[in-house]
Order: sequence, then C-alpha cells, then structure tokens
Amino acid sequence: MQRKIFKTGHSLAVTLSQSLLKELGLKMGDEVKIVLGKNKEEIVISHAQKTSQLALGFKLRPKLGGK
Repeated sequence: MQRKIFKTGHSLAVTLSQSLLKELGLKMGDEVKIVLGKNKEEIVISHAQKTSQLALGFKLRPKLGGK
C-alpha cells in the first residue's frame, strides 16, 4: 500500500484505508504506538497498551492522633 503525506493544520498526516483499519481491528479514537524501525527505513504502528489500573486522583494518609 502506498500513501501520500499531506498537511493538516500545523502537522503532516498519512491516512489509513478502511480495509486496513478493519484488518488491524482499529477504529477512530483508538490509540496506537508508533516506533521507528531499527533500520530507520520503516515505521511500525501497533495497538497501544492499555493500563489495567484506573487513577482516581486522591491520596490516602494515616489517621492522625487516633487508634
């Protein structure tokens, strides 16, 4: 598959065909990991790893002055 790089806003982008997205099991909004190949002649796109824990945004502290 050959694609062109194009400008969108202040960035450059490459589109992925619907058939490729379906084959990879990806959909709009999914996060992917992008890595430069060892030979620096290829880009590897893979599913991003999801964390298994949810950050709740609060801290626990010991009870002060009590039992």
